[in-house]
Amino acid sequence: MSELVNLVATVLRVPVDAVDDDTGTATTAAWSSLRHVEIVVGVEKAYGVRLTPREARSCRSVRALRDVLSDRGITP
Repeated sequence: MSELVNLVATVLRVPVDAVDDDTGTATTAAWSSLRHVEIVVGVEKAYGVRLTPREARSCRSVRALRDVLSDRGITP
């Protein structure tokens, strides 16, 4: 289990084992617009990055978050 999965589970207030790469706005009712902002801010703090507004909007799943971080050379 990764730091990213732990972060998303904590923000969404769901068990860690309920979070996988497909967890996102389309699959998880707990991923609201407010929680989305909390996840983005949490990712920025945890990984020491600043997401662009476009990146923040596009990160609608754990997989998308991983992809954005990977594009920056960060292994989440």
